Amino acid sequence: MERQRCVTVGGTEEDYVSIIGTNYLFPLCTILERLHELQVRGPNEVQASPAESGYAAAAVVLTVFLLESMINRTLYVRGDPTPKHPLCFVGATYLEYVDKLEELFVIRDTIAHNHVWEAKLGQHDTKPMKLVAASRRTGYGRGPRYPKVLDPKSRKTRLLGLNLFPTRVCRDDAVQVLRVALEFLTFLEGQDRRYAYVSNWWVRYDGRMMLFGDMVADLRCTSH
Repeated sequence: MERQRCVTVGGTEEDYVSIIGTNYLFPLCTILERLHELQVRGPNEVQASPAESGYAAAAVVLTVFLLESMINRTLYVRGDPTPKHPLCFVGATYLEYVDKLEELFVIRDTIAHNHVWEAKLGQHDTKPMKLVAASRRTGYGRGPRYPKVLDPKSRKTRLLGLNLFPTRVCRDDAVQVLRVALEFLTFLEGQDRRYAYVSNWWVRYDGRMMLFGDMVADLRCTSH
């Protein structure tokens, strides 16, 4: 966050606001590098590999942490009252983005709170882990957003196709979450650079310095 210096008797003082968002870029890029190094195959009907799932889940959570921090920064700069949830502000101010961002917050909550599904598995010659049936355990994923965005048949979100069956969270989910977050943060910068100066976010990825937006643009989904 910007610091403002003022002169006082006996020295100087600076105003400081504790916006943590861009600090997440460092571990986020490290996680993405590890994902890039893996021989990613994507998930089967039940799960992604433990390594892919773990790194992807961490990338999703950090990305939404970054997004929420920048929304809070926007609220602070605007001088708006703190809403019950960041999506309340987005829905009231930037309605065109609220449905996609809602799915980002739901997959973050799915990971962070480990929403639980109960499943039955079967064996098949070509599918060593075949999902026969799955149901969401009652009491997990409470609140209006989860059932709203969940497609029960695919166990994914309705718009972006993000996995809400926790062990299936994979690299493609992380890339999609990053793309949508970047789209919204770039929009915020267009409204006021003080909200999120994304075009000046430099990161180190794959051994070289690049703009965060360029790094995200270079990421590819395994299914595309």
